[in-house]
Amino acid sequence: MSLRLKKRTTSALDNFNLIIDTPILVIEDSKPLAHMLSVMLKKQWGCEVHVAYSYAQAKEYLNKYRYDYLIAICDLTLPDAPNGEIIDLVSKAKVQSIAISGNYDSAYVKTILDKGVIDFIDKGNTNAYKYATELVGRLYKNYQIKIMIVDDSKTSSDILKFMLEKLNFTIICASNGQQALELLNENKDTRIVLTDFAMPEMDGVELTYRIRQNYSKDSLVIIGISGLNDEMLSANFIKNGANDFLIKPFSYSELLCRVNQNLDMLDHLAYINSLANHDFMTKVNNRRYFFTEGNKGYLKAKKLELPSSVFMMDIDHFKKINDTYGHDCGDIVLINFAKILSEYFKDHLVARLGGEEFAVIIHNLPHEQNIELANTFREAIAATAIKCDSENEAISITVSIGGSNVYEENIDMMLKSADKNLYEAKESGRNKVIA
Repeated sequence: MSLRLKKRTTSALDNFNLIIDTPILVIEDSKPLAHMLSVMLKKQWGCEVHVAYSYAQAKEYLNKYRYDYLIAICDLTLPDAPNGEIIDLVSKAKVQSIAISGNYDSAYVKTILDKGVIDFIDKGNTNAYKYATELVGRLYKNYQIKIMIVDDSKTSSDILKFMLEKLNFTIICASNGQQALELLNENKDTRIVLTDFAMPEMDGVELTYRIRQNYSKDSLVIIGISGLNDEMLSANFIKNGANDFLIKPFSYSELLCRVNQNLDMLDHLAYINSLANHDFMTKVNNRRYFFTEGNKGYLKAKKLELPSSVFMMDIDHFKKINDTYGHDCGDIVLINFAKILSEYFKDHLVARLGGEEFAVIIHNLPHEQNIELANTFREAIAATAIKCDSENEAISITVSIGGSNVYEENIDMMLKSADKNLYEAKESGRNKVIA
């Protein structure tokens, strides 16, 4: 698979506003069904969709775009290929495929899946096309996801790895619990751990318990696996922190559904947390996050006697912008301001406190260096022209900044000291840093 992804999602909000930047090939001889699926894919993922109504037309598309396609969704009964020959064509072009057919006989499904098809969808199911559309997005996201397999049996581990690599995951393998903990420490962005139960020194339940000391259920999924006929084992895994449990032998289809379902759950939880902690308009952290997480870092830095700086920022004459150009334009100004602020302070905690007020907290750097960075940012804002629409002229804005590096009882009190300096910056002419 030589697909080159142009975009990387970077946050939970990105995952739910995902744009797939590689084309999808839909192969379906029914024009109404092809149109419906094409519209669903475009609406959900904003992607380019090519539609082929026959084997011959699909071959033309594959000859031209085979290295570009994320996946092909294939009807198995075409006028010029009535017996699933399209799967062999797509496979030969090294393009992944999802099969759709009205024939859902188990033996037939297995035959098609054995050809390397990602999934087989029953055309008679009214939810088939919705499922296919969601699966496309899941497969795109999977390119960025690490999964760890923990099993002392190389044969079992290799079989599981083969299944998961079909779904575009990056696979990490550990042969025992201790190695798994070490690899997890090196790969903190791992999203799923699949662990066998019966392993020497540390079994899967103990490993689950150890992992849960550092990783919550909403950040890492653990799926227990066992071939033992013990009705209490699944409950034991769950009680020690596992999200799910699989009994060997399990099918590829069951593994796909369980893994994708758990990842969708992680995405939804991350999205909810992101909505709770981020300002919806500007996408930077909100006031709530600043005072909860910011205070934790503040108290830790204070305890370790690390230097810390807090800055309060206020866009100058922002009310005048709203009154002159309208609130829609004011929103555009806020969004652009937040974007530049995040770029200049990308390694530090940035938040919108409300209205046109923003705050930044910086740890472990000299205050003089932080003031210099604040001034560089202030100059960048003054040099930026923001265009709200084609009819109005570009708007130039400035920002006043107040800062403090004197430790107080908590972040709130230190912020009040910075706010006093911000007030002084405004009273003494605006567009300056006083810290």
